[in-house]
Amino acid sequence: MSKGSSRIREALLPSRYIRFISLAEFMALMLSISSVGIVQAEYLSSAEQLALTEREAVGSAQSASGIEGALPVSAGETNIWTFAKSIRRALDTAPELRAAEADVAARAAELTQAEAWPNPSIDLDANDRLGQEDGRGGYGFTRVGLSQPLPLRRIAPQRAAAEANLESAHANLRYRHLLLEREAARVFHALQLAAARRQLAEERQRLVAESLTISRKSAADRLVRYLTPLERQRLSILNEEASQAVAVAEREQQKALIDFRTLLALPSLIRAEPAALTLPDAPASLAALTRELDSHPALLAARKEAEAADAGIAVAESQRYADPTLNLYRERDYLAGARRDVTGVGISVQIPLWNTGSGTVARAGAEAGRVQAQLALVQRDARSNLEQAHTQLLRLLDQTGRLRANLLEPARAMFALTRRSFAAGELNVLTLVDANNTYFDALARYLELQQECALAAADLRLASGVSLLDSAKEQTR
Repeated sequence: MSKGSSRIREALLPSRYIRFISLAEFMALMLSISSVGIVQAEYLSSAEQLALTEREAVGSAQSASGIEGALPVSAGETNIWTFAKSIRRALDTAPELRAAEADVAARAAELTQAEAWPNPSIDLDANDRLGQEDGRGGYGFTRVGLSQPLPLRRIAPQRAAAEANLESAHANLRYRHLLLEREAARVFHALQLAAARRQLAEERQRLVAESLTISRKSAADRLVRYLTPLERQRLSILNEEASQAVAVAEREQQKALIDFRTLLALPSLIRAEPAALTLPDAPASLAALTRELDSHPALLAARKEAEAADAGIAVAESQRYADPTLNLYRERDYLAGARRDVTGVGISVQIPLWNTGSGTVARAGAEAGRVQAQLALVQRDARSNLEQAHTQLLRLLDQTGRLRANLLEPARAMFALTRRSFAAGELNVLTLVDANNTYFDALARYLELQQECALAAADLRLASGVSLLDSAKEQTR
């Protein structure tokens, strides 16, 4: 048999069912195809193979150029939510920030009160003593007094404690911003991953459906790929698996969307489409981040709280005894046979006979010790958290790069080649299924690593005390 007839025979029959046929059988087969015009078995024309190859080339180019944002959202889609936009919305609506802002206002009021002097008091006496002494009778004012407590020792320590508490509240508010940004990262990147998984599942289902419809052919090319009943049944099972994956992905996306809308207080009627997943930039060096660690809001809040506790000891010392009181008075008395006015000044000082205030001072000292221990704990954990977050992000970025270069790209190329070879009848359906699972499993893992990298970058920002909105170059995520 000639080489030409062998190539025609391989194009007409699956590779698993190749057998030698006579010239008479070949002519009879050609006449049968010409008379019927439509092959009633399962086939794929060479024209369809070319179209499939072109679609795969386009899909491969999109996968190669846009793999950083696997299955990206269309650029024309409205109401696209970026990470920065989500953070701003969360900051505007979160009740946690309103609570922290109320604490700042309370601390500011405490500072105002700490600088205030106590109010003076006035005494008025009215009686008939003068009327009895001079025989005139009647009632009249005999004494007017003004008393002013003198907070000579406690104003300064109270001011110092209140100022430290206010600065601690401001730092705690900034730390609440970072915590809320980390929570926004959790729900936003979860929504990104869920949307990408749904698009991936739909793409997987589309490709399987194309394999199931290969019996359709163009009239221009009658060389087709035959699908056996067993192959069609296996592809039907694969198609149902893809349909189930789409249903699961849609359910997970709806769940992630509910979490996203809840955190951002979005109405249910507003569509929320996240921007595509992308890999974060490589972080700065650990040494550079460590140098800026002292300005971390959590450390500042703990440090100022310790300063306020130390000032609280001085406040307790100043309050062991009551403030001395300055008394100014004017009295009317009966002296030398006539009514006369008398003016005087005096001072009142408490005698610490029964209560020396030592318990209050001891409690303030114990509270200062507790706050100092808490500060040491925060300082220790801050360095550890920064180092862990930095190492985790670097490792994830390295793993993602290796997965893309060594697994995803080869799997994509192998999948495209397998589909073309399957359409040409060179490979069986099991090879197609294996290539399909390998490629889509690798792409799904790549999406998961992208989300893990994004969350690791959020952890690093939290550990280093840097907000995405405070960055010099704000990136769209």
